[in-house]
Amino acid sequence: MTILPVVLFDDIELWATGALRAALAARSEPYTDDVYVSNKVPTVRRNRMVIVRRDGGGRLDVVREAPRLGINVWAKTEQDANDLGRLVAALLWAAPDGDPVSRVTVTGGPYPVADDTDFLRYITAEVISHGRDDAA
Repeated sequence: MTILPVVLFDDIELWATGALRAALAARSEPYTDDVYVSNKVPTVRRNRMVIVRRDGGGRLDVVREAPRLGINVWAKTEQDANDLGRLVAALLWAAPDGDPVSRVTVTGGPYPVADDTDFLRYITAEVISHGRDDAA
């Protein structure tokens, strides 16, 4: 009987929110000021928000998985939502450093989505993530 190794995968929502939070904080465009980045919408909504949610995705082999992300981008103006959405997609695509993520493919968006409170854009992405052998 073949025994496969126990491989643990990183929290991809945590990876994506951390990468986007740092990258947006380093930008100087006015529409990147005070962007709230998380995996949950806060109780008190912010003027600009990027919310990342893992939407499935499966294991590719022993050490790789392909998580799918859904990213909602809110802003107070249509132009800010458009600009911030495009920038978030570009930053996410450029974020892989090989540990744990080696590739991000933006599979859709940013698309406008009807929202009663603000201007909303939606982005989808697929990530290739490498796990860690949990040999203890």
